Parts: sequence; C-alpha cells; structure tokens
Amino acid sequence: MSPLAKYLFAFLLNNVGPGASPYSLQRMPECGDDPELPECRLDRVCEMAGPLCAAPRWNRERGSWVRVETREVAADRISVAAQTLTQTIARLVSCLDEGGSVIEDCEPLQWAGSARSLACMVTTISIYESGYREDVMSGYGPMGRGKAGEVCLMQVMPRYIGHPIFTPWMTEEQKALDLESRLQLVLGPDPASLSNCYETGIRILARKRRNAHYACRGIDWAYATLSFYGTGNRCTVATEEGDWAADRTATYQRCMHHWPSQEQLPDWAASYR
Repeated sequence: MSPLAKYLFAFLLNNVGPGASPYSLQRMPECGDDPELPECRLDRVCEMAGPLCAAPRWNRERGSWVRVETREVAADRISVAAQTLTQTIARLVSCLDEGGSVIEDCEPLQWAGSARSLACMVTTISIYESGYREDVMSGYGPMGRGKAGEVCLMQVMPRYIGHPIFTPWMTEEQKALDLESRLQLVLGPDPASLSNCYETGIRILARKRRNAHYACRGIDWAYATLSFYGTGNRCTVATEEGDWAADRTATYQRCMHHWPSQEQLPDWAASYR
C-alpha cells in the first residue's frame, strides 16, 4: 500500500465508523445457500443490544445468509477502496499505471492542484455521500441508492453513466447496455467497479471545480467546489439551519493538514499496519 493509500485508509477508518451501520452486511457462507434451511445457528452474533448484533438472516438481494458487517470486514473493504482511489488518481493525474510506468497516449486530468488535494477532496465527498457503507458501495436496497437513483461511493447521477465526458472508460459495447446494466459497472467492492465509480466522480468533480472557479468569485475554491458537486450549480448552501458545504470543507482541510503523520489507525486496526 502506498503512503497516500495508507493515510487515506486511516482517515477513513477514523471518520466513517466501520462496523456501526445496520445497512452494511456481510455474507455468512457457513450458513449455506438454502434460504429455508440454514446450516448455522440463528442466534444473536454478539451480546450487545440492538440491530448490530442481530441473528443471521437470509438476504434476497445478496443471495446469502448475512449479518451486520463487523468493523474488521468493513476495514478490509475500505482498504481496497483506499488503494483503488490512489491508483485511479495516479492514472488520471500523472498518467501512471499501478506499477508506476508511464501510460502512453494518456491525457492528464485537468486538476489545479496536487494528487493529494484531489484524493482528499474525493475522500471527503465519498465520506459524506456514502459513509463507505457496504450497501451503497454495491447499490443494495433498501437504502443503497439515492432518492434520485444516485449510485456508488460518489453518489453519481444515473444520467452520467455513459456520458462520453465522464465515462471515457466505457467501451462501445458497455455504452449500448441498458441503464441498469451500465450502473452495475460502477457498483461493487471489486477494484474495477470502484475505479469506474471513482473516475466518473472525479471527472464530474473536475468539471464542477472549473465551473465554480468562474461562477463563484471571492468564495473559497474548496467550499465552492463541494457546493457545486452537491447541488449542481450553487456557490453556497448556507442557511439559518446550517451549512453542509462548510462541514465538508472542514473535513477536506483536516485531511490535507493531517498529512502525513497526524492521522493514525485506531487501536483495533493495529493489524493493518
């Protein structure tokens, strides 16, 4: 794992509460694959009260017996996401493949800043948009997609999946698929799907930053960019009730300022060092 991936991994573990969402589930192959006749005991999986320790149950969408995801299983999933994000950014910004070799005929992404600033911006957006929940990463119901059908960690609007500017990674055969099949290309915990999700969101983000630069004179670029990404075209979202773009900007700045040593893995994740 690269130094940046290690840093993002620690930042995510400290900011998303892995193992604390009743919507994030893990499969239990030890229970078998028969929804009527489980091969395991259907006892609560831990002693704590509440849904996090609920007994195994059959989940139709996942086609498996499941329990609420443990923080360790969540950490494994987040580790893959952190590594995939840094590799995707290196490919888009620096035109380098996973081995560090130059990608020929690569046109770098137009991002006015460092790869780390882009990584912290994407990490911030995906924390607030998805919480790195397992159901959002894979699009499982009942809460794995947004109210308007937004998908994956970056909560991308469906209309962007297949757009030539935002999804140049798609082949002609993939572009010809029906919408749900196209959406499946950005859903899932595997590196390929995660990379597709990140790249699409990154390309949208870069466009929103350029638009905000011209439309939001005198407003902090990070705040304006985050506002634009969340709303489409608004420079500010401040109201009497609050300002979610300011909250996101603070998280982005913390991500930038804590580099490289102020973000440590939580004690329970010591095995990942």
